[in-house]
Amino acid sequence: MAHILVIDDDADIHFILKEFFTHEGHLVDSAGDGKAGLRLVECNRYDLVITDVIMPEMNGLEVITAIKRNFPDIRIVALTGGTPKIGKDLLLSTANLMRADRVIAKPLDLKTLKAAVNEVLSN
Repeated sequence: MAHILVIDDDADIHFILKEFFTHEGHLVDSAGDGKAGLRLVECNRYDLVITDVIMPEMNGLEVITAIKRNFPDIRIVALTGGTPKIGKDLLLSTANLMRADRVIAKPLDLKTLKAAVNEVLSN
């Protein structure tokens, strides 16, 4: 069992991922933006953070940078669907360069996400 934090500004994503990974046997917390997510990371021990890249307050790239600098043992899976101005491929490449352990494009496929999470947690 892993302790997972989901950071995403979409409440539906929180609900779906929390239900899915709880059913898989993990303990799951969630936050609606990067600042709230980092506050949780500072107060709890997480094995994995699943973060959206495009969010208000603090985006996922800033979250990845802060976590990798201050909590290098936490694994990170970055998600994005991109924006009309910035394509998801560019954002996913950037997250990968910033040392996210896995990057996944939205819309989410739960099988793909589950496989990525299992792989990241086993390393």
